[in-house]
Amino acid sequence: MDYQSFSEEIARLVRPQSYPLGVKLVKGGDPLPPEAVRPAKYGIKISLCQWTTTARRWGRVLGVEANDINCTPCLAALGLKRMQDHTALSQYFLEMGYADRIELAEKAAKQLDPIPPGEIGKVAIFPLEMAPADPDIVLIYGTPAQMARLAAGYLYHHGELIESKTTGFGISCLSALKSHFTGKPAFVLPGRGERILAGTDDCEMFLTFPAGICDALLDGLKKTQEKGTRYPVQSYMIYQPPTLKPMKNLEDKLSD
Repeated sequence: MDYQSFSEEIARLVRPQSYPLGVKLVKGGDPLPPEAVRPAKYGIKISLCQWTTTARRWGRVLGVEANDINCTPCLAALGLKRMQDHTALSQYFLEMGYADRIELAEKAAKQLDPIPPGEIGKVAIFPLEMAPADPDIVLIYGTPAQMARLAAGYLYHHGELIESKTTGFGISCLSALKSHFTGKPAFVLPGRGERILAGTDDCEMFLTFPAGICDALLDGLKKTQEKGTRYPVQSYMIYQPPTLKPMKNLEDKLSD
């Protein structure tokens, strides 16, 4: 797959305001791509969503391992560190005020379906047009109208609707990576955490999908554009607006 060309075509057809991203999930002791910059270079630890924003807005090839992240819900949800107690995440939800009682917190944590420890060792995030390795996942941020355009492109060859789940408060890092494990695209509404820590705009959401569907998605975008579905959305302008009474009164005082 020519990811640079794919990125350029997404820019032409969908016009996102930030770079489409590739995500590479690195297992075990395998290294990050040598180009990937870790937070340690700056002497800090971060939330993963901060690195996502930096990659898509600054155009950087970045990477993290568990010791680079100080967002403990992210570490737990992505399996980058092992939870000694299976109720640890639900207890966190309760203490943060995200659920009325522990039973509801446990229900929410179960629906999140955290990634088991050991599945991910490190994460590399990069603009697709400068991909240092074949990505496992693609992320495209944009407005709801741009997401609808991507949905139309996906539907064309798959005949499937794209679903979305959200907590409203965060852990969008988990939602971003789950498409690799489900094999399905998903729309993600970034919650409170990503908007506070990573500066994700109020109007932004994103599509996550396995990199293997890039070709079909792009062809679907092109074919649907040929049929008239495109972005920016074409507001219908071929009509005559009504004439208000004050406008009519003014008309009576005009002459050729």
